[in-house]
Amino acid sequence: MRNQSVKKYEGFSLVEMLITITIIGVVMLISAVTLTSLVKISTVSSNKTRVRTETEFVLELVRRTVRNSNPSDIYIFDSLDERRFNPETSTVVSTSEMLNLDEVYNNNLEENIFGNEIHFRPYGYENWICVGFFKSSVDDTKGYIIKNNADDLWNNHASCFQNNIDEAQYVMVLNSEYVNITGFNIAYTISDETNYLIRFDIKAEPVAWYLGNGAPVQKEVFRQTVVTTEGLIW
Repeated sequence: MRNQSVKKYEGFSLVEMLITITIIGVVMLISAVTLTSLVKISTVSSNKTRVRTETEFVLELVRRTVRNSNPSDIYIFDSLDERRFNPETSTVVSTSEMLNLDEVYNNNLEENIFGNEIHFRPYGYENWICVGFFKSSVDDTKGYIIKNNADDLWNNHASCFQNNIDEAQYVMVLNSEYVNITGFNIAYTISDETNYLIRFDIKAEPVAWYLGNGAPVQKEVFRQTVVTTEGLIW
């Protein structure tokens, strides 16, 4: 009678399966954490780049236009407490009576005194250009840099962003919704040639920030430029 061989089946034991599952789980967990960190770092880097790009755009705008302005046609004002920007209607609104606005805009700020608005008229242009920083009327933690043009501002600089208390002008926002402007300071110094040395300081930060407050990456971006007017001295 032929002997029949007994088939033997081989497999993993329960302990081996548990060890294998644990190792695979740890590897997948490390991979997921690494991938998440890379995505966060990439997003943070993109947002920081966006902030630098937008702040450089603002500074380049004022460099090109302010440089070609007559020093006597440059005015700097501090209206940060008197006005807010409404992002829902794209208008600048007043927080005080018109009388207080007149006090703000009656006189140009003195040298080395920081303001949040600059009004200037480039050579050869009839229109004035106004650039200002205002906090949001909806969320006080957000800020915007606003630009507007005006026909005639002689003795009426309060009308550049707003005609009167009840009638507001639509303006251009220079920063996107992804960038929050936390500060925009403007000050000037008169040089020996009676030209203006104007300093612009911008503080901005990305709205979307996926790193914690204790992260080694600084959230806020600080940019500064100095512009000199080029008025001819005879």
